[in-house]
Amino acid sequence: MSEAGTTELPAQALLGVETTSAADRRALPRVLSDAPAAVLMIDTASGTVTYSNPLARELAGGRLPCPVEEWAARAGITVPGTSEGDDPGPGPFALAAAGSSVNGVPVLVPPREGARARVMWVTAWPLPAVAGLRQVSLLVLLPVEPGLLRDDLIEVRNRALVAAGLSFTITDPHQPDNPLVWVNPAFLGTTGYTQEDVLGHNCRFLQGPDTDPAAVAELRHAVRAGEPAQVVLLNYRKDGSAFWNEVSLSPVFDGLGALTHFVGVQADVTARVAAELLREERVREEQGARQRAEVVQERLALLADATESLVATLDAREALARLADLLVPRIADWCMVVLPSERDSSAATEVVVGSADPAHEADRALVERLLPSQAGPASLLSESIAGGAPRLLAEVGEQDLVDVGSPELVDAYRRMGLGSVIVVPLVGRHGPLGALALITSGSGRRYDEDDLQLATDLARRAGLIVDNARLYAREHRVAEALQRSMLPELPDVPGLDVAARYLPGGVGAQVGGDWYDVLALPDGSVGVAIGDVMGHDMAAAAAMGQLRSVLRSYAWQRQRPGQVLDSLDRLVQGLDMAQLATAVFARLVGDEETDTVSLEYANAGHLPPMVLQPDGTVRRLSGAWSVLIGAPGEGARQTATEQLEPGSTLVLVTDGLVEVRGQDLEDGLQRLEDCLRSLVGAPDAQAVLDGLLAGVRPDAADDDIAVLVVRLLPTPGWVRERVELPGDRTAPSAARRAVRSLLAGADDELLQVALLLTSELVSNAVTHGGGGAVLRVERQGTRVRVSVADSSGDSPVVRHQGSDGTGYPSERGRGVLLLDSLARAWGSDPDDEGKTVWFELDERA
Repeated sequence: MSEAGTTELPAQALLGVETTSAADRRALPRVLSDAPAAVLMIDTASGTVTYSNPLARELAGGRLPCPVEEWAARAGITVPGTSEGDDPGPGPFALAAAGSSVNGVPVLVPPREGARARVMWVTAWPLPAVAGLRQVSLLVLLPVEPGLLRDDLIEVRNRALVAAGLSFTITDPHQPDNPLVWVNPAFLGTTGYTQEDVLGHNCRFLQGPDTDPAAVAELRHAVRAGEPAQVVLLNYRKDGSAFWNEVSLSPVFDGLGALTHFVGVQADVTARVAAELLREERVREEQGARQRAEVVQERLALLADATESLVATLDAREALARLADLLVPRIADWCMVVLPSERDSSAATEVVVGSADPAHEADRALVERLLPSQAGPASLLSESIAGGAPRLLAEVGEQDLVDVGSPELVDAYRRMGLGSVIVVPLVGRHGPLGALALITSGSGRRYDEDDLQLATDLARRAGLIVDNARLYAREHRVAEALQRSMLPELPDVPGLDVAARYLPGGVGAQVGGDWYDVLALPDGSVGVAIGDVMGHDMAAAAAMGQLRSVLRSYAWQRQRPGQVLDSLDRLVQGLDMAQLATAVFARLVGDEETDTVSLEYANAGHLPPMVLQPDGTVRRLSGAWSVLIGAPGEGARQTATEQLEPGSTLVLVTDGLVEVRGQDLEDGLQRLEDCLRSLVGAPDAQAVLDGLLAGVRPDAADDDIAVLVVRLLPTPGWVRERVELPGDRTAPSAARRAVRSLLAGADDELLQVALLLTSELVSNAVTHGGGGAVLRVERQGTRVRVSVADSSGDSPVVRHQGSDGTGYPSERGRGVLLLDSLARAWGSDPDDEGKTVWFELDERA
């Protein structure tokens, strides 16, 4: 044993071989193949490089062994700080080949691909004789931080930086327990041990309580297999302090490939590991912060999505379904939303169950069917419905399933899975409306307080949406009922087939101000009207009722359609009855001489009426158009007239039938015209109306619709008789004879009423007219019309009791009372020659 505590090298244990074949290169020692430094092993007897690790081979290729100086020349290595002509003395490589130590000499290595020259420190030291190895030196080149000036390199040339940082060890696997047989001073300085402490002992004395067993096992495996290994593990100094130790272990083979030793290069990497641990900690913190931010972002996105989705509907059931779709599977495996009846809070009339697992569809439907009648008083759902606080069950136990429903319902719960449960109330403006339950199952997720807060926020938003939907539904029902109550019962008008329909807008739309009307006027004409009040609320529905009543009033005064709309407009603007409204008013007036019908109409900003003629031709009636009711305008409205032949069909609609959002109105009118043309063979007005709704109505109608269809029935012509009556007491009897003659075969009761009313009209005409009278008797099917014209311009009036001073009812005016009581319709029409008083009867009445 030498002074260094090592044995002499036997001559036969040569490291170098003279051959350079591939087999020889494989037999050369493999030392630190993965070390971060360029490592050379130099045979000091021959001054040749016998081994280079991969990094050294990158610096200088070529075959080994080769002289040290030749290897340095291949690598292009130069020593800085010498000028041309100076004697630099022996360089670091020559010193190493001579067996001398080299302590931190800087050298320059040629740049890579045009970069600046690199600086490396050269450190070398001879290895004392070790059993199995001949005299060798280790030479290590380590990179130096870039940026040092040449003067700096010269100044620190003699500093042994590298030697102090790397620990080298050699072990002998042929001895029991593979003991250390050589260590360098850096190893002793790093560990705090002396040579006497370490030589002859396995290096496990460095291990301690926190040394990683997996890293130790990896080193043991490498020793047993004769393979290199590189690990970082926590070792302990002699004083018990811990340090992170990077160990690179390489086997050494002789020229024949037999394992002789292991060479270890060790470095104290505590600072590096600490920096890495700090970096990893910061990465973990950053990842944690990012994950928390992502969770917050996901929750904010969920709240935003919920708000956007829920506010898009005003239907409570659809709102619940949308809520369930949002929650599953984003934050729940399945969920339940329960909304008790508005009238009876103990009856759950609305239940929506959402599930992420299609395999549970049958159980989902079962729970949805059973739950309305089985939310027991002790259940969390019932507590929330009653206004209880939000509840979180991190894990559901059997005790939590007591009194929550029937065994069938509980079994369905179990099959769907009960992991973690959150139940929160849906709260409206005036208190709790229902409850929301979130449940986890197969995902294994467990809810926490953050989830409870999220569910509470979602439920609060959903509660307000449901509250709004219910409020809207109530107002919608009231407004729709109000609007329908204001729409008229269609009269039975002889010669006309009439059909009408009002349809409120689709889901999400409010009741509007659409209306229609048909009325038999005192002069025998028939008034038809349609209109649309601006707005979609109860105010619009109420304004619609007012406009309809006012229009009826003016129409009854026998004004022409343009005058009726003008009068309506003045009243609307004067009394501020409505903002704006469109309207069409028309009169169907029969011509007694030609048996034709004239259509008089005026249009205040409404869609044009259309007429389907018996031959299939469709006409748009675009005349007499004016501004909307309530809008400023100039001049009186006009009245247009069209002749209609029997079998023609008049169609009036509101814009909800033809308007489609994003399309031109003309496209809708053209669809209406084309559809109406296709209905020329429809048997009656109702068939035409049904065909229009089926063929023209938009798929997603969001506005209310009114349609009025009037068909002129082909009827037998009028049978007429005109009689000039004398101005004496014989006039009534002459009139009765004419009536009997024309009404031969008529119902006896109708005949008697006709005779009575005719006698009254003729008697009044002769008595107050000052002369004769003209009687006209007309019959068309079951309809009878009698008129008496005289020269007096005074309209008939009712004389009230005592008006003649006797205190008894006056005989004068009795005819008016009879007309009011017995006639289907009657009137008095003044003209330039006097007046005509008429009445109508109908056998069907």
